[in-house]
Amino acid sequence: MTASGNTFSFAVGSVSGVLIGAFLGSWSKGHFRWEACEDPRELKRQMLGAAIMGPGAIIAVGCSVGQGISGFSLLAYSTPVTFAAIFVGAALGLKQLVSGLSFITER
Repeated sequence: MTASGNTFSFAVGSVSGVLIGAFLGSWSKGHFRWEACEDPRELKRQMLGAAIMGPGAIIAVGCSVGQGISGFSLLAYSTPVTFAAIFVGAALGLKQLVSGLSFITER
């Protein structure tokens, strides 16, 4: 494997600039604060969602933006499947947040 992130490029500078600029702007206005999850269930949901995103991007053959913008224009076979999975996942996630799903909340 070769490392591709060890050179300073425009992309690295842009991301770094946004993060540093956001921190300095909020700090200078007195709005900066650290936040944490007060509810352990919320932290569990966030960690589960983060853990599922990686394999989901691999199964979808790319990220949701790539599938939506590039995939449809190139008529990629994986795009309709990915969009269906995104909508089903969003519906299940919304149902979990609103009323709770029994197979998630019982554990």
